[in-house]
Amino acid sequence: VLTDINNTAAAIDFVRLCKEVGIKPIVGVDFRNGNDQQYVILALNNKGFAEINEYLSQWLMADEAFPPEAPVFNQAFVIYPFEKAPRKKLAENEFIGIQPAQLVKLKFSDWKKHTRKMVILQPQSFRHKKDFNTHRLLRAINQNTLLSKLTAEEQGSPQDLYTPPSELKKTFAEFPEIVANTQRILN
Repeated sequence: VLTDINNTAAAIDFVRLCKEVGIKPIVGVDFRNGNDQQYVILALNNKGFAEINEYLSQWLMADEAFPPEAPVFNQAFVIYPFEKAPRKKLAENEFIGIQPAQLVKLKFSDWKKHTRKMVILQPQSFRHKKDFNTHRLLRAINQNTLLSKLTAEEQGSPQDLYTPPSELKKTFAEFPEIVANTQRILN
Protein backbone atom coordinates (compact mmCIF):
# COMPACT_ATOMS: atom_id res chain seq x y z
CA VAL A 1 0.00 0.00 0.00
CA LEU A 2 1.30 3.42 -0.92
CA THR A 3 -0.28 6.48 0.68
CA ASP A 4 1.58 9.69 0.05
CA ILE A 5 0.82 12.62 2.32
CA ASN A 6 -1.68 14.94 0.62
CA ASN A 7 -0.80 13.85 -2.93
CA THR A 8 -0.88 10.98 -5.40
CA ALA A 9 2.21 11.84 -7.45
CA ALA A 10 3.98 8.52 -6.91
CA ALA A 11 0.93 6.30 -7.46
CA ILE A 12 1.27 5.70 -11.21
CA ASP A 13 4.94 4.64 -11.01
CA PHE A 14 4.16 2.56 -7.91
CA VAL A 15 1.37 0.68 -9.74
CA ARG A 16 3.58 0.12 -12.80
CA LEU A 17 6.52 -1.16 -10.76
CA CYS A 18 4.31 -3.43 -8.63
CA LYS A 19 2.82 -5.03 -11.71
CA GLU A 20 6.31 -5.64 -13.14
CA VAL A 21 7.21 -7.76 -10.11
CA GLY A 22 3.81 -9.39 -9.54
CA ILE A 23 2.66 -7.38 -6.50
CA LYS A 24 -0.95 -6.23 -6.19
CA PRO A 25 -0.72 -2.44 -5.70
CA ILE A 26 -3.07 -0.49 -3.44
CA VAL A 27 -2.93 3.30 -3.52
CA GLY A 28 -4.45 6.07 -1.48
CA VAL A 29 -3.71 9.27 0.37
CA ASP A 30 -2.67 10.06 3.94
CA PHE A 31 -4.70 13.23 4.57
CA ARG A 32 -2.96 15.62 6.96
CA ASN A 33 -3.27 19.18 8.16
CA GLY A 34 0.39 20.02 8.52
CA ASN A 35 1.77 17.10 10.53
CA ASP A 36 -1.64 16.19 11.98
CA GLN A 37 -3.05 13.03 10.37
CA GLN A 38 -6.81 13.19 9.78
CA TYR A 39 -7.42 9.88 7.98
CA VAL A 40 -6.05 7.54 5.33
CA ILE A 41 -8.17 6.74 2.28
CA LEU A 42 -7.45 3.66 0.13
CA ALA A 43 -8.86 3.23 -3.37
CA LEU A 44 -10.75 0.05 -4.15
CA ASN A 45 -10.27 0.59 -7.87
CA ASN A 46 -9.72 3.30 -10.51
CA LYS A 47 -13.07 4.93 -9.67
CA GLY A 48 -12.02 5.08 -6.03
CA PHE A 49 -8.71 6.63 -7.02
CA ALA A 50 -10.63 9.27 -9.01
CA GLU A 51 -12.88 9.94 -5.99
CA ILE A 52 -9.82 10.42 -3.78
CA ASN A 53 -8.18 12.76 -6.28
CA GLU A 54 -11.35 14.86 -6.69
CA TYR A 55 -11.63 15.25 -2.91
CA LEU A 56 -7.93 16.00 -2.50
CA SER A 57 -7.93 18.55 -5.32
CA GLN A 58 -10.97 20.35 -3.93
CA TRP A 59 -9.26 21.02 -0.60
CA LEU A 60 -5.80 21.73 -1.96
CA MET A 61 -7.14 24.26 -4.47
CA ALA A 62 -9.16 25.96 -1.73
CA ASP A 63 -6.04 25.97 0.47
CA GLU A 64 -8.14 24.93 3.45
CA ALA A 65 -7.62 22.38 6.19
CA PHE A 66 -9.12 18.93 5.72
CA PRO A 67 -12.16 18.38 7.94
CA PRO A 68 -11.84 15.86 10.80
CA GLU A 69 -14.32 13.50 9.13
CA ALA A 70 -14.06 12.29 5.56
CA PRO A 71 -17.03 12.54 3.20
CA VAL A 72 -18.85 9.47 1.92
CA PHE A 73 -16.78 7.49 -0.57
CA ASN A 74 -18.34 4.82 -2.78
CA GLN A 75 -15.17 3.13 -4.01
CA ALA A 76 -12.66 3.67 -1.20
CA PHE A 77 -11.94 2.70 2.40
CA VAL A 78 -11.55 5.42 5.01
CA ILE A 79 -9.29 4.67 7.98
CA TYR A 80 -9.29 7.02 10.96
CA PRO A 81 -6.32 6.93 13.33
CA PHE A 82 -7.20 5.39 16.70
CA GLU A 83 -6.55 8.64 18.56
CA LYS A 84 -9.01 10.47 16.28
CA ALA A 85 -11.72 7.87 15.88
CA PRO A 86 -15.01 9.69 15.32
CA ARG A 87 -17.76 9.09 17.87
CA LYS A 88 -20.31 8.07 15.28
CA LYS A 89 -21.58 4.89 13.70
CA LEU A 90 -18.97 4.07 11.09
CA ALA A 91 -20.11 3.32 7.55
CA GLU A 92 -19.41 -0.05 5.96
CA ASN A 93 -16.21 1.28 4.34
CA GLU A 94 -14.95 3.20 7.41
CA PHE A 95 -12.50 1.76 9.93
CA ILE A 96 -10.32 2.74 12.83
CA GLY A 97 -6.62 2.13 12.32
CA ILE A 98 -4.54 1.04 15.28
CA GLN A 99 -0.78 0.89 15.53
CA PRO A 100 1.03 -1.80 17.53
CA ALA A 101 2.11 0.70 20.20
CA GLN A 102 -1.56 1.59 20.77
CA LEU A 103 -2.70 -1.94 21.64
CA VAL A 104 -2.18 -1.28 25.35
CA LYS A 105 -4.52 1.73 25.14
CA LEU A 106 -7.07 -0.34 23.22
CA LYS A 107 -7.34 -2.84 26.07
CA PHE A 108 -8.56 -0.05 28.38
CA SER A 109 -10.68 1.79 25.83
CA ASP A 110 -14.37 1.61 24.96
CA TRP A 111 -13.23 0.72 21.45
CA LYS A 112 -12.11 -2.76 22.58
CA LYS A 113 -15.74 -3.86 22.04
CA HIS A 114 -15.64 -2.65 18.44
CA THR A 115 -12.69 -4.50 16.91
CA ARG A 116 -14.95 -5.48 13.98
CA LYS A 117 -14.36 -1.90 12.75
CA MET A 118 -10.57 -1.86 13.29
CA VAL A 119 -7.60 -2.50 11.05
CA ILE A 120 -3.83 -2.40 11.49
CA LEU A 121 -2.46 1.04 10.65
CA GLN A 122 1.30 0.57 10.60
CA PRO A 123 3.18 3.23 8.66
CA GLN A 124 6.29 1.73 7.10
CA SER A 125 8.23 4.76 6.03
CA PHE A 126 11.77 3.59 6.79
CA ARG A 127 13.73 0.42 6.06
CA HIS A 128 15.97 0.87 9.09
CA LYS A 129 17.32 3.40 11.56
CA LYS A 130 19.70 4.89 8.98
CA ASP A 131 16.71 5.80 6.77
CA PHE A 132 14.99 7.38 9.77
CA ASN A 133 18.08 9.45 10.55
CA THR A 134 18.28 10.63 6.92
CA HIS A 135 14.61 11.60 7.14
CA ARG A 136 15.29 13.64 10.28
CA LEU A 137 18.12 15.51 8.55
CA LEU A 138 15.92 16.31 5.56
CA ARG A 139 13.08 17.48 7.83
CA ALA A 140 15.48 19.77 9.71
CA ILE A 141 16.60 21.26 6.39
CA ASN A 142 12.96 21.65 5.30
CA GLN A 143 12.10 23.39 8.59
CA ASN A 144 15.29 25.49 8.42
CA THR A 145 16.25 24.44 11.92
CA LEU A 146 18.97 22.59 13.76
CA LEU A 147 18.46 18.86 14.11
CA SER A 148 18.53 19.26 17.89
CA LYS A 149 15.59 21.71 17.63
CA LEU A 150 13.44 19.48 15.40
CA THR A 151 10.32 18.53 17.38
CA ALA A 152 8.77 15.07 17.36
CA GLU A 153 5.67 16.50 15.63
CA GLU A 154 7.81 17.70 12.70
CA GLN A 155 9.15 14.25 11.87
CA GLY A 156 8.06 10.68 11.34
CA SER A 157 8.14 8.17 14.14
CA PRO A 158 11.12 5.87 14.74
CA GLN A 159 8.47 3.12 15.04
CA ASP A 160 7.55 3.55 11.35
CA LEU A 161 10.10 0.92 10.31
CA TYR A 162 9.33 -1.88 7.89
CA THR A 163 7.68 -4.71 9.80
CA PRO A 164 7.15 -8.10 8.15
CA PRO A 165 3.49 -9.20 8.01
CA SER A 166 4.27 -12.28 10.13
CA GLU A 167 5.58 -10.03 12.92
CA LEU A 168 2.50 -7.80 12.74
CA LYS A 169 0.26 -10.86 13.00
CA LYS A 170 2.13 -11.96 16.14
CA THR A 171 1.81 -8.48 17.65
CA PHE A 172 -1.95 -8.49 17.01
CA ALA A 173 -2.47 -12.15 18.01
CA GLU A 174 -4.75 -11.12 20.88
CA PHE A 175 -6.98 -9.32 18.34
CA PRO A 176 -7.49 -11.75 15.42
CA GLU A 177 -10.50 -9.78 14.17
CA ILE A 178 -8.27 -6.75 13.52
CA VAL A 179 -5.87 -8.92 11.51
CA ALA A 180 -8.78 -10.44 9.54
CA ASN A 181 -10.27 -6.99 8.79
CA THR A 182 -6.89 -5.77 7.56
CA GLN A 183 -6.44 -8.80 5.34
CA ARG A 184 -9.96 -8.38 3.93
CA ILE A 185 -9.23 -4.77 2.92
CA LEU A 186 -5.92 -5.78 1.35
CA ASN A 187 -7.64 -8.54 -0.61
